[in-house]
Amino acid sequence: MKKTRFIPYGYTMRNGRTVIEHDEADIIRYIFDEYIKGASLKDLAEELTARRVPYTEKTDVWDKARVARIIDNAKYTGSDVYDPIIDEDIFEEAAAAKAARQRNQIINECEGIALMRDRIRCGVCGAPMVRHICSKRKVKESWTCANDVCGCRVRISDSDLLMKVTLLMNRIIENADLLVPKPKKRFKDSLTVQRLQGEIDDELAHDQPSEKLIVTRIREIASQLYQETNAKDQIAARIAQKRVALMSPQIEFNTAYFTDLVENVVLEAPARVTLITKTDVNISEGEPDYGSQENTQEDGDAD
Repeated sequence: MKKTRFIPYGYTMRNGRTVIEHDEADIIRYIFDEYIKGASLKDLAEELTARRVPYTEKTDVWDKARVARIIDNAKYTGSDVYDPIIDEDIFEEAAAAKAARQRNQIINECEGIALMRDRIRCGVCGAPMVRHICSKRKVKESWTCANDVCGCRVRISDSDLLMKVTLLMNRIIENADLLVPKPKKRFKDSLTVQRLQGEIDDELAHDQPSEKLIVTRIREIASQLYQETNAKDQIAARIAQKRVALMSPQIEFNTAYFTDLVENVVLEAPARVTLITKTDVNISEGEPDYGSQENTQEDGDAD
């Protein structure tokens, strides 16, 4: 611990070399983590002071300026002189959070991005993704998985994301059969159907079986079999097809079309986009277009 700060907080000198001071490094990671989660500079300064965390040998009082110097110090990502304490991605997230707070609003997101913000999903784990901005990058926008275990990040500009979503929606408009989900395969009856059938068999084994009970169980089996197919999705797809027939391909992102057609947008690295439609069909970049008949044929040919 130094009496005054000639080198950044988190480092110390040993044998003429700058090395990490591990207790201080833990505090740095804590500061970045809490700041990204929403803690203010003032909150962090008060918290560290209350915990009597030393800043130097002379003081354990923190203020906003000291916390801000840590948030702004790119040396913590590593250099020729300083070993890394945090990942570059963490530093970028903190910088994005700071920029957003300075403007007191989410950074320059257009109507289309605002509309799809809550519908972006991670292509690795399926969790929601969070938009970030880093002004130092050539591509400033990125999306990070909210699942800490996954941590997938996709860097894609707003303009490219809107363009790709528009192209995929145009593909649907030009081939409405894409909205029709593939029929579900049924290899054997579900446990529910087997149970109901067993009750019918037991009743039929009686000397005077109840016709009313048997008819009721048959209806229940029919209802269950309907639920286990995607008949509802097929009906929804037909309705959606009629809506699509009234649409025309667009040059720019159309918010009304997006609302009608798309349930979620899936992002995968490096910048691959997939639409999940309202009929639960995936429309991905670079995949061939198959109509409903082709899809059905593929199912029949599958092993």
